[in-house]
Amino acid sequence: MNEFNKEKNPEVLPPKKIPAFDRWAVPLGAVISGGLVALALPNLIDVSGASGIAKAILIAGGATLATYSVNRFAIDKGTELASRGFITASIASVLSMTFVGMAFFASTFAGLTLPDVEKLRLQEHGNAYIQYIGERNLQASKAGRTLPVMRSINRDLPAKASCEIREACISGRGKGGRGTIAKILEGLAGRAAAISEQLETGEATRQSTLKQLNKLVGEYQSVLGQSDKTIWERRGDLQKIDAKINQIIATLDEAIPLALLRAYASELNDGVSISERPVASRRLNALLKKHGNSLGSVLATLELGNQIRPSFPARTGVGDTFSYISHFAPIALLTAGIELVWPICLWIYTLLFLRWGTFIAGSQVTQSTSKNRMRRKNAPRQNRKSPPHNRDRKNHLNGKDHHAD
Repeated sequence: MNEFNKEKNPEVLPPKKIPAFDRWAVPLGAVISGGLVALALPNLIDVSGASGIAKAILIAGGATLATYSVNRFAIDKGTELASRGFITASIASVLSMTFVGMAFFASTFAGLTLPDVEKLRLQEHGNAYIQYIGERNLQASKAGRTLPVMRSINRDLPAKASCEIREACISGRGKGGRGTIAKILEGLAGRAAAISEQLETGEATRQSTLKQLNKLVGEYQSVLGQSDKTIWERRGDLQKIDAKINQIIATLDEAIPLALLRAYASELNDGVSISERPVASRRLNALLKKHGNSLGSVLATLELGNQIRPSFPARTGVGDTFSYISHFAPIALLTAGIELVWPICLWIYTLLFLRWGTFIAGSQVTQSTSKNRMRRKNAPRQNRKSPPHNRDRKNHLNGKDHHAD
């Protein structure tokens, strides 16, 4: 408003002046935000080739234009209207700046931290496999406790079968011979010998398998730590190592035949029933139950543990990065401050500046009006001249004319 209008109507406030700082801060902030988006895009989309580069340029350029225009209008126009009491302008400015800021924060934080989150997830998978292998090896080593029991059974049952054949020490009938009792004992002894042999082989397999697994786990950690390859290249190599580990773990699971041992212990505890020979059945079942209880007590001490094999993690997505936001808290706070908090703070401070300017200008107008009123009130009454009325002025002129005549 020009000086003429000020003098004519001093009640009208002078136009508000927005601080010069935002004239260069808002464009610079938009350029920084667009640059961060450009750095984050290669981790969010495929930017290889001419089409990929064109997509990245268009997205980054459009994002820069969007944040600049929204912040510029909100600070230039929105604060001006908000300072004059337009609530709708305040709501629209804050909501638009918040939406744009949140969009920029989400894309920037996710894009900047996505490779590091992928590395963390792969590292967690490796640690989970180390724990799983340790548990499986512990279970296999505990299962090795059944080996002395099976050796004892493998020695005792053949001896009892030989005794039955020689002296009928179990049945108590006749002078011996290869009868029903002897055949039952020989069958159980044969299965005990087969299981014992399998346990011996399984223990050797467990030790060799454990060495292979430890080697592969070390190779997994070594590949994960390679800095000359991108995390996505390392991911492919780690997936191949993971497949080898799965194959070898299957061998480790089969090294100790726990299911076979439990079935054999159940067979011993169930005993046999020989028709019309209750005494022989009772003696034989007492012997078998003693060995079954011995084997079962060892099997009962074996805990199943965590049998869920870790699965190789899927490729990290944008949503996965926010699960690790506490791990990257400094980056999250910085990006949120740049993209979201800073523009809103600039808007608030500008609004406060404008309201303060309005308050100062209003105070000056009020003081000036009060001074004028006081001057008019305190001025002497005789010095006050009021313009003559038209009728008095006409009579005055008529008097002059009559005097002249």
